[in-house]
Amino acid sequence: MVAENKFSKYLIYAIGEIVLVVIGILIALQINEWNDHRKEIALENEYYCRLLEDVQLDKEQMENLIQLAEDRLVASNQSIRLLIDEKSEKIAIATQIKLATKAIYSDFEPNNSAYQDLKSGANLNIITDKSVIKTLNHYFNRVDELKSIIMINGKYAVDLAFAHDDNFANGSHRAAMVEGRLQNGLDENLKEAISSFDDGILSSQMRKRLLHESVEFAGVNSRQVELYDMLLQEIDDLKLQLEKKCETK
Repeated sequence: MVAENKFSKYLIYAIGEIVLVVIGILIALQINEWNDHRKEIALENEYYCRLLEDVQLDKEQMENLIQLAEDRLVASNQSIRLLIDEKSEKIAIATQIKLATKAIYSDFEPNNSAYQDLKSGANLNIITDKSVIKTLNHYFNRVDELKSIIMINGKYAVDLAFAHDDNFANGSHRAAMVEGRLQNGLDENLKEAISSFDDGILSSQMRKRLLHESVEFAGVNSRQVELYDMLLQEIDDLKLQLEKKCETK
């Protein structure tokens, strides 16, 4: 009986030890799981903030493109005014037409480093709010859609501007030497020699052609502003959603 009593106590003690070990293991597993979950939350928030940084860069780029397009639109209208006035100098007209087509073929390149990183491997599962993924997919699809229209319009304007085979007749060379790509690219004696090939007179036929092209440039630039504004709205919508996620997580 004494032996059995000691064995019973030992068995209870052993069971107690096992229970404590099991509880310790479960607590350790729970702590590890909690730590892993905390790391996932931190990583998710990091992605939200990285995505927000990319979108903020997109906004800066888009605002710059809008400003350029608006400046081109102003120049387009000014070239039309000058062409309507037969007293306007050819070089002044050519200068405004150059400004009306400056960087008109510029491309918008969204910053997508965080998005591409998310799409690699299983990283996409880190984002628990699937509405963010849906918005991101919509955003980049919409960017591609609007970019294709922007580039088509820009190419049309560039092709129109480069269709001239006599840049003396339209004043383009003279304008480029005074305020353009040839201003610092040519020696002064060469500028003087080349200027002798330009009589400074804009023919009625060339005036009519440039007037047609200037109206086309005004239409293209007006459309570019409209398309850029649409892209800016998409950027602002995504930015607003990411700002909320980056702040609250």
